[in-house]
Amino acid sequence: MPKTVFIGAGSQFGATSFVDIMSFEELRQGEVVLVDNNPNHLRPVAAYCRKVVKHYGAKKMKITTASGWRRGSLDGADYVIASFAQGGQAYRGEPYRGDICIPLKYGIQQTVADTVGIGGVLRMMRTAPELLAIAQDMQRRCPGGMLINYVNPMSMLTRSLILACPQIRSYGLCHNIQGGIREIAHYVGCKHRDLRFEAAGVNHLDWFLRVEYRDGRGDVYPDLRRAGENPANYRRCGSKFELLKQLGYWSAEGPTHVAEYVPYFLPRDVDRESIGVPRTKPPLEAAPIGERWTKDSNLVQETDGRKPLNLERSNEYGVRIIHGIQTDSIYCMHLNVMNGGLIENLPADACVEVCCTVDRAGVHPHKVGKMPRQLAALCRALADMQTLASEAFLERDLEKACLACMLDPAAAAQASPATIRKCFNELLEAQRHFLEPYWGKTLRV
Repeated sequence: MPKTVFIGAGSQFGATSFVDIMSFEELRQGEVVLVDNNPNHLRPVAAYCRKVVKHYGAKKMKITTASGWRRGSLDGADYVIASFAQGGQAYRGEPYRGDICIPLKYGIQQTVADTVGIGGVLRMMRTAPELLAIAQDMQRRCPGGMLINYVNPMSMLTRSLILACPQIRSYGLCHNIQGGIREIAHYVGCKHRDLRFEAAGVNHLDWFLRVEYRDGRGDVYPDLRRAGENPANYRRCGSKFELLKQLGYWSAEGPTHVAEYVPYFLPRDVDRESIGVPRTKPPLEAAPIGERWTKDSNLVQETDGRKPLNLERSNEYGVRIIHGIQTDSIYCMHLNVMNGGLIENLPADACVEVCCTVDRAGVHPHKVGKMPRQLAALCRALADMQTLASEAFLERDLEKACLACMLDPAAAAQASPATIRKCFNELLEAQRHFLEPYWGKTLRV
């Protein structure tokens, strides 16, 4: 039975993923290695996982822990699930604060800055070396293994891994499609299971190309447009209803996030306010070490018996990939892969997000054909920026990384190329200690 390694396991995602494994009877044996460099985060998750194993009476399931992946944790692994933040907490403190606040000094608004924009490029520059090192270690220790990557920025990292380590089967996973179809279902008043759909694009700028009711009522889009006429709905999801109104299609990502993927909304206060996106605020301070799992957290209470175990399977794809391959169960899911003609009017060497079938033989991406031209144009701008950032990493080329920032649609709509270059250089200097090990001491373009 399989050996699965979770890198970044000391999180709620690590606990949730383990519950997903145990939710499948066929996967309740084998070995799961929980890896995290913070023992205060890892210990409570390990205790919780052992409680789940005991609940199921899964005597053949082995749980081990490790403080890092470099100490042989990857030996013989069948699957490696990566979900970590490099350099500090993903959305608090440094270096994330710099990703947000330094561009803000130059008039560049970002809403999340983890997968796109200047902040996304800097996160890639910090994170890609670590993820590449994991993939390279897999080539030595588990050459037949699969890397299931949840680490952002998704498109930049997935493309880089596929090209740098082609022997490793690497796929990028996100939950924007699952969230997007549930969002549509909410606005048209049905369950997401009552809808069939086709979606494609680049990560976080996927579009629902077709959405239909399964009961034969036909196209969902007329009902969705009517939902957007409700002022309360529009206030809650303004950017997406506005894109639907003007472009004709619904974007999968959340309303605040999608605003930084297009050039329309962030540059002007009046446009941001019209869709309910606030001005950028500095991120929260980093949480103290150990704060994640207080005695009142749900995970700790479920472990010590104060609350019942929540064993509901999540809507994440990662463990379904494992189950599909191990049992020849067939799943359809949206994954990040190299385009290679899947979407005909996007670059062949871009990373795209498309529907894939998973079974014992592996992952099989579906051909989309041509997207509507207006959607392809928006996706192409991002794909080119993300490809340039990926090339920057693979070639250790700081100039290309800077050019990627200049080509970001939202950044380009808010600042001149010279201003973006100044901002980029300040970010390089501010994050020097994170960047030097891979990028070298000359951090200026």
